[in-house]
Amino acid sequence: MKILISTDTSCLVRNDALKKYDISVFPLNVIVDGEEFLDGITINQEKLKDDMRSGKNIKTSTPPLGSVIEYFENIFAKGYDYVIHFTISSKLSSMYQLFHNVANQEFAGKVTVIDSYALGSVMLAQVFCAYDEVAKGTPIEQIIEKIENIKKTSSVVFIPENLTALKNGGRISPAIALIGNTIGIKPVIVLKDGELQKESMTKRIRGTFVEKIDSFATTCPPTDYDYTLIEFDGKVDVIDYLQQYAENHVGEGNVIKGSLPVNVCAHCGPGTIGIIVSPKINGKSLKEFI
Repeated sequence: MKILISTDTSCLVRNDALKKYDISVFPLNVIVDGEEFLDGITINQEKLKDDMRSGKNIKTSTPPLGSVIEYFENIFAKGYDYVIHFTISSKLSSMYQLFHNVANQEFAGKVTVIDSYALGSVMLAQVFCAYDEVAKGTPIEQIIEKIENIKKTSSVVFIPENLTALKNGGRISPAIALIGNTIGIKPVIVLKDGELQKESMTKRIRGTFVEKIDSFATTCPPTDYDYTLIEFDGKVDVIDYLQQYAENHVGEGNVIKGSLPVNVCAHCGPGTIGIIVSPKINGKSLKEFI
């Protein structure tokens, strides 16, 4: 059976990095002042940054049902017998429910949709775990079981520049955003059980990340984990400082630099910085893909 691994652009992978791999990517969308743009095709972080900084109305939305059906039809037209598709966490988006429904109603017995409960390099690690297992001929049921196990071994933390985008996206109230922006406090957001949650508030961005890096370094050795520094128009001096600090703890060259997925950028806003710690798959780093 010819199996294809598929995912969406929430996983942070560069399109050029997939040229030598049998992996397909579904582009998610961003709505700017009512006009739809596709991640990696008609919009990127740079354009989105300019749009958000200039005050344009930014939203994300579920893609049309027909585009999902067409996506899978094109895959099967190329001769594939089965697809394993990964979506961004179902607690962050309706993508899982959409793809799951399409798989059951239109492609029963030919598509398995996996809720990554994640985003970014955490999601990408799951994608490449499945890719390696397919190459080894592992049964689909065992692949799913292995993915479920690695979901529990990753960490995501990020801090936005301000609370405006979170307010505009309905994630926090206008009153809380006003107070937070006025006194300069920022939420420390973590991914827990597939959901982005406010862990605490801080005025010390560098200090907070230093504490996180110290904690990660004691439990997630760089021999087994990738450290990805993610940002969306973050301050260069802060990013450089954190990269140097992280490399001092986990080794020079062991910190990957990447951007936040566009659909996440749309909700957290420019100036956001974060760190993702994800397991290496069969000892391989994700550095070449991000």
